[in-house]
Amino acid sequence: MTETMTGAQAAVAQLAAEGVEVILGIPGIHTLHLCDAVLDYPQIRFVTGRHEQGSVFMANGYARASGRIAVPIVITGPGVTNSLTALADAYADSVPMVLIAAKLEQGLAGKGAFHELKDQTQLLASVTKWNRRVERAEEVPEAIRQAFAQAYAGRPGPAAVEIPLDVQAGRGEVEIYPRPLPERQKADPSAVVEAARRLREASRPLVFAGGGAVAAGCRAELMELMERLQAPSFTTVLAKGLIPEDHELHLGSTWSKGGPIQEMIESADVVLVVGSSLDEAGTGLWTLDLPENLIQIDMAPQVIGRNYPVAVSLVGDAKVVLAQLLEELEGIGEVDRGALIDRIARSRTREFEETKDEIGWAYMEAMQEVLPRDAFVTNDASGANGWAVRYLDRYLPRTMNITSNMGALGYAIPGAIGAKLAYPERQAVAVIGDGGFLFTAHCLATAVQHRLNAVVVVFDDGCYSTVKSRQIRDFGRSIGVDLQNPDFVRLAEAYGAGAGRAKSPEELSSLLTAAWARDVPTVIEVPLRKGEC
Repeated sequence: MTETMTGAQAAVAQLAAEGVEVILGIPGIHTLHLCDAVLDYPQIRFVTGRHEQGSVFMANGYARASGRIAVPIVITGPGVTNSLTALADAYADSVPMVLIAAKLEQGLAGKGAFHELKDQTQLLASVTKWNRRVERAEEVPEAIRQAFAQAYAGRPGPAAVEIPLDVQAGRGEVEIYPRPLPERQKADPSAVVEAARRLREASRPLVFAGGGAVAAGCRAELMELMERLQAPSFTTVLAKGLIPEDHELHLGSTWSKGGPIQEMIESADVVLVVGSSLDEAGTGLWTLDLPENLIQIDMAPQVIGRNYPVAVSLVGDAKVVLAQLLEELEGIGEVDRGALIDRIARSRTREFEETKDEIGWAYMEAMQEVLPRDAFVTNDASGANGWAVRYLDRYLPRTMNITSNMGALGYAIPGAIGAKLAYPERQAVAVIGDGGFLFTAHCLATAVQHRLNAVVVVFDDGCYSTVKSRQIRDFGRSIGVDLQNPDFVRLAEAYGAGAGRAKSPEELSSLLTAAWARDVPTVIEVPLRKGEC
């Protein structure tokens, strides 16, 4: 059934049909028609940003926390360029997103119009897995439907739809499409049989899971397979929490030479890789020495065998493929690995004692004591991020969200706010350094306005410490890394947020507990010595 609508009305109608509950944006002269159309859909919440990078990072955090899509709407020109880092981060870490970008009226290209870019479409193509520019109102719903399909399909990622101003205002006969039922791809049955044979015959199997396993929602199947085979597991940082970190077969999500993960890899006779592309970040610059008897499950065939040779390739949805494997392994005898479990526990304890950073561990332990099991933790690329990854245990999927492959500063604060938009009833904590804090501190204004009580813990050591230590190590001196910071507590209070200063781990626990009770964000500054973080 078709209906006469403007292009802007058609866009928002299709977003509503896709189940979108949150739109983020900063209304501008090129998005007025789109923003006005949102008013006709009371089920959609419009969240006002202060900078497009922050808004798109919020959508990024929303998707990482929930697997659902919140849609940023941005103006042409600077709105698009301000969005690029957050889109690139989503592309690098396989985060499903859809961006709606305005565009100049058709026919104005090359005439020096306001906000004109040399080639906006190609700019978006460089940081998205799929993008399309529409030319008529009638094309809008189908383009948005395709964007959602592409965002979720195969290796997830960001998609973008450009809607010129004249298309937003122009009318046409449009059809709004219902949200399609997701299709889950099975693996080749013969490959499943071969993989099951190798797993059945293995005496020392090992399971390695990545972000693709989180996206597939295969936690139950993965744990059943682990327990049936009594196979130890470890994950990438993007999958931290997929396996509860107190599970007796779990090795953790960080590894080092001589650590328990490396020990298990060296003795493994088969490794099952589930939803990891085995990229640089997930393998320690490809120094992870995996055995030749490698079984890899992934939705994206192009990543299987890309960096490591694979014995058995299983192309398909991890949840479905693991179910296929479990069916093929039906009736496998009980495996007694009591000695192995004891070995895992001893190895993890030894590694912790050998690598423990006293300052970082003490503050993370203080957070752990008051952090709910289902709380979200978001991280920037900082020294404090390393502490969180090593010392904070997570027990549920999607509860440790880090900018991994892009390593972008500025994600943690809007990422936590995005998680609160997805799950207002759950706690969200951003762990961030003083260098990254000011990249997106403006997002506090959005959180205050929309009563989102995310908590920001900023470790303040007065410098870009990770870079400074590298400069001194490599050159014996440093430049451009010492910082003149504001008073973070007073700055937060100026935004209308709660604030406090934790000079000890005990004070951090107390301030976090108080923050949970507020209906606005809270900033907790942890002052450290220069270069300590």
